[in-house]
Amino acid sequence: MASKTVAIITGANQGIGFETAKRLATEHKDYIVIMTGRRKDAIEEAAKKLQANGLTVEPLVLDVDSDESIEVAVQAVEQKHGRLDVLINNAGISRYTDPKLGDNASAAAKARAEVVGIMNTNVAGVAAVTDAFLPLMKKSIETNKPKRIVFVSSTLGSMGYKVDPKGQNHANVARAYTTSKAALNMLAWHYMVDLEDDAANWKINCNCPGYCATNLNGHAGFDTAENGSINAVRLATLGPDGETATFTNRQGTIPW
Repeated sequence: MASKTVAIITGANQGIGFETAKRLATEHKDYIVIMTGRRKDAIEEAAKKLQANGLTVEPLVLDVDSDESIEVAVQAVEQKHGRLDVLINNAGISRYTDPKLGDNASAAAKARAEVVGIMNTNVAGVAAVTDAFLPLMKKSIETNKPKRIVFVSSTLGSMGYKVDPKGQNHANVARAYTTSKAALNMLAWHYMVDLEDDAANWKINCNCPGYCATNLNGHAGFDTAENGSINAVRLATLGPDGETATFTNRQGTIPW
């Protein structure tokens, strides 16, 4: 009996992360989907919902802002599965307010706190998780299947759209969030370049789920989280002939 593919998704207790876990486990029965989140009760409840429908998912506590939490999660995956085949970096935030800053804080202090807080989760947290799990990914033993890393980005991080006066995101004002997603794309490119000499065995891509109604945006999006999971699952299940070093949504290619 062939071993099942081991996949992990960060931020999977709700929204696009939850729907990605649901779609991946539903459409690919040969996958074990590890759903992670920073709160034990939330991620266990989310996993139980999918397990009740007969899906092969496992809950795991992982807070991308905590190096200790990341290391504990890596050890848990190694002890139980011995390897990792797919990593979907989904966890992220769109806003941050430092609770230590009062209403009278300076504009400089507020700006610094917002950018640092969002970048810590959306960029530094992703780097920490990816670097921590890479040794387990290198232990992947799947036959005729590459190792896959999906970075959940956003068209809002597209420099091409931002600098084009007619671009769809030219006038977007979500400064800290969009900056974090542009930085995430650059971070992803470092992994793409680091592993480009072994492109047949590594498929590393950026994905935009679309403007989906989730807690991330106060449920203001016009698309569904279910639809937001489509391209992430496609990228997470690519074969040896699949693309790598791309930035896409389910409609097609996005300019960097």
